[in-house]
Amino acid sequence: MIDISEKDIAAVRQTADGERFVVFTRTDLLPHWGQGFWGVMLDTGSDGLGVPVRYGTLCTAPAGWSLRQLLLVLQARMALDHARAPEGGALTVLEALGEASRQMQAGEPLGAGVEYGPSGRASPYAWTLAWCGDLALPLCPDPASREEGVVPEQVLLVLAEALRDWAERAPYLRRVWQARNAVQAALAAEIVRVRIARGGGAEPSLPG
Repeated sequence: MIDISEKDIAAVRQTADGERFVVFTRTDLLPHWGQGFWGVMLDTGSDGLGVPVRYGTLCTAPAGWSLRQLLLVLQARMALDHARAPEGGALTVLEALGEASRQMQAGEPLGAGVEYGPSGRASPYAWTLAWCGDLALPLCPDPASREEGVVPEQVLLVLAEALRDWAERAPYLRRVWQARNAVQAALAAEIVRVRIARGGGAEPSLPG
């Protein structure tokens, strides 16, 4: 399904249930961009979706989803989920994402150029596709993150890895560490939200 040279793989992460993976690659990465990866391969449940990611700083990849844009997509998705199930745990994810967003530098336009619409698949959500120009992110239409598509936890893993790398490269930027801590909190809360959506309890859970 995925053909990536081992030397190009920067990191591999899995969702808490072990069902989806995220592969971070150095393919076509230039050193002066100041990023640990550029390409990200997301397991959609039936295939792999490759997306470019840029940190959104002055020294960064020239194209791809910025970290702020990915935060906005997650915030919009969690707002839909909170409206769908107010006691389902999405509010805790939203609060952590809001804290992370407040730590990110300004500079992109309101909405960051992201648009949303239906993907044609049955879903309790009004939209399951986010895009910006030629970039597209088809999200899983299922609140329990069991159907085909990118699940929110995977996007949080992308943010967590990027902010970890950025914080290590610029340890003097306190806001980057704070943003990473907030994303880690959102990741833990999302694991709980999925457990609730799957009919389980809301016991505390830590990201793997």
